[in-house]
Amino acid sequence: GEPSMSQPYGIAVASDRRLYVADTGAHVIHVMPLDKNGYSAIKVDGDSLIGVAVAGGKVFTSDSTTGRVICLDANGHVAWTRGQKDGFRRPTGLAAGSDRVYVVDTLQNRVVMLGLDGRLLGTFGSQGTAAGQFNYPTNVARGGDGRIYVTDSMNFRVQVFDPDGQFLSMFGHLGDGSGDFNRPKGVSVDSEGHVYVVEGLNDVVQIFDGDGQLLLDFGESGKGPGQFWLPSGIAIVNDIVYVADAANRRVQLFEYVTERRR
Repeated sequence: GEPSMSQPYGIAVASDRRLYVADTGAHVIHVMPLDKNGYSAIKVDGDSLIGVAVAGGKVFTSDSTTGRVICLDANGHVAWTRGQKDGFRRPTGLAAGSDRVYVVDTLQNRVVMLGLDGRLLGTFGSQGTAAGQFNYPTNVARGGDGRIYVTDSMNFRVQVFDPDGQFLSMFGHLGDGSGDFNRPKGVSVDSEGHVYVVEGLNDVVQIFDGDGQLLLDFGESGKGPGQFWLPSGIAIVNDIVYVADAANRRVQLFEYVTERRR
C-alpha cells in the first residue's frame, strides 16, 4: 500500500531507479521503485533521521540527534556507524559519489568526506562568513560533474566546491524576493547543471543557472497539489524533481520541461 509518512526530510534517487526517503519522525527510510509499484521500509535505530544517500549498494543516513552517520547494507543491516567519537556533532545532509559520502555537520560548520567503508577521507569548512566558511550548513548535493553544492543556511547562500572540497563559487543572499534566501534547505542539480534550492520558509523551490542567476521558481504555501508546507529535501532524476514536503507528510513530483523538448 501507500506508505504513510510522518516527517519526510532527506531524499535520494539511486541508480537502481529507487526513491529513498528519510523519515525523521518515523525512524524509517521509505524505499519506492520509480518504474513499478512496490514499497518497502528500512527500520533504522535512530532518533532523528535527516539525510539519505545511496552508493555502491549501500544506504547512508544521518541521525542528527545522536550525532551518527549510519551505513546500511542491501538487507538493511548496519554495516558501520560513525559518531561523536569520530568528531560528529549534528550530521544532517548527505550526498554520495562513487567513492565517497559527503556529510554536512551543521554544528561543526563543515563537510566531512567518508569512504564508502566509513574511513575518514577529509573535511572542509569552518565557522565564518568568508568563502568556504559556513554558518549552520544543512544540505549537500553532488552534480553530474562531481561538483559539490552546500546550502550554507544561516549565511543565506549556496556554495560550490570541487569534489575534494576546494571552494569554487557561491551565490545568494538574505531577502524575501525572487532569488533571495531566507531558510535554504535541500539542494539538487539537474542534467543541465541547473541548481534547485528549497526555500523552507517561503515554501518555494528556486532554480538557478550555473552562475547563480535565478531562472524560475515554483510552489507556494499550502496543502494542495504543487503547494508546500515546510519543504526540505529534493532530488532530481531524468528531469523529474522529487520534493520532500515535510509538514504535508508527502513527496511531490514535478517535471522540468526544457526548451529542447518542446
